[in-house]
Amino acid sequence: MIRSFATLGLAALPMLISLGALAGPGALPDLTGQALRVEVVDSAPPFSKRLPDGSYAGFNVDLAGALCRVLHAICTLSGQPFAAIIDHISAGQADIALANLLRTPEREALVLFSAPVWRSSTSLVGAKDAADLDLAEAVHSRRIGVRRGSRQFDVLSALDAAKLVPVATTEAVWQVLRDGTAELGIAPTLYARHFVASPEGQGFKTMGDPITGNGLGGSVHIVFPPGRADLKAAIDQAIMALRQDGSYQALSQRYFSYDIF
Repeated sequence: MIRSFATLGLAALPMLISLGALAGPGALPDLTGQALRVEVVDSAPPFSKRLPDGSYAGFNVDLAGALCRVLHAICTLSGQPFAAIIDHISAGQADIALANLLRTPEREALVLFSAPVWRSSTSLVGAKDAADLDLAEAVHSRRIGVRRGSRQFDVLSALDAAKLVPVATTEAVWQVLRDGTAELGIAPTLYARHFVASPEGQGFKTMGDPITGNGLGGSVHIVFPPGRADLKAAIDQAIMALRQDGSYQALSQRYFSYDIF
């Protein structure tokens, strides 16, 4: 289902403060009348999740709405599998994607990256009564659920992890962990903390400190098709505006208990 942001007023995000208050008229690019196709991952809570009625909810969904409103763009939103996002954007099948993508040389050859949106790290998740393991121990001794196409999948594959349990979505990582197909799960830390705080994750914990080495941490970006430097520049300015007037922080606090930037 495609969701339109064109008719959503600021009341749709009640905790956001006024988006037009930070500077005078003309301070931001005005994309009035421009139609933009926005994609999010179809199953990646708390950032995006498809609801029973076919619409989407989550931090990235609300951030997309805020960016589109501050730029006065007419935006429509749809969900895609994570593995399809880069291909869609690089082919120009969508204009903007909020898919929690880390910048890598391989991806930079295909798409443009925005200014940083938040900072990511990686966590292992296991049973609460299990001994903590570091990544080196885990990859050689445990069955690990991991999302195909993710940075975590690439790193674990390069480390010759012999017992990977590849799945299509982050939610499926937690499913194979819960049903015993995997002994551990690995995912970005914010996904992992969301899971262990949920009713479904009550028997699990994150193991040790968040991991940032081996490319498993860094800044997260919005992506655009090649040749859309104009759109990248507009979104970069909008991100800065949302942070300067406190709207980004207010939105973030709806989903996370600490600063994710």
